[in-house]
Amino acid sequence: MNNKTPLNGPCFESTGNPKKLVFLLHGYGDNAVNFFPLATHLYDPELNINFYAPNAPSFIPQYPIGRQWFDLYPNGINFTEAGPTEKEILKQDCLSSLNLIKDYINNLCIKHKLTLKDCFIIGFSQGAMMAFEFGKYVNNALAGCVLLSGRILPSEDHEKRYFIETPVLIVHGDQDTVLEPKYFEEACEILKNHDFLFDSYLMKNEGHTISPDTLKLTKNFIKKHMT
Repeated sequence: MNNKTPLNGPCFESTGNPKKLVFLLHGYGDNAVNFFPLATHLYDPELNINFYAPNAPSFIPQYPIGRQWFDLYPNGINFTEAGPTEKEILKQDCLSSLNLIKDYINNLCIKHKLTLKDCFIIGFSQGAMMAFEFGKYVNNALAGCVLLSGRILPSEDHEKRYFIETPVLIVHGDQDTVLEPKYFEEACEILKNHDFLFDSYLMKNEGHTISPDTLKLTKNFIKKHMT
């Protein structure tokens, strides 16, 4: 992973003076161009918001159009079964991506004279994992953090004093076979135990996808936390 290469991707800047910024983090094997149409479903002309979707920094071997925020198979081992060596590789991979995300977001905040409190982070699958890790990484209150069909990565430290002030939305399909619903329950338990303010929805008869109902919940969440 080349940390010297800034993140880039499509954007929809409906105004030169936005009130909030929305950042869309795609999932494993996807890319920003493919994921960015989500913005058209979340856009509301009554809300003063700009949308941005950075590409994850690493390509997936043998899959040139797919990108990843971190390698799901460090040393060829699934990250859910990682030993100490693989966990360290995973940690450094995440930190590298988080630093790039931070620079990407900070530059846009400076451009629009906004702060992290004016930013919504919305992630799907692996992007959801990164969205939550980003909040922990900067340890700052955000406008909102949305985890769609994701999970919270194992950690010994979820108690971040400023990040817990961030409203969180978790949406997951009860038929998800990529990231099973047990990860939804696990994430809710972590947030509850650390006093996060969060809304959670386990969607009936839905898999590893973003449905119209999920988009509606996400759009309403943004409206609710525009202040």
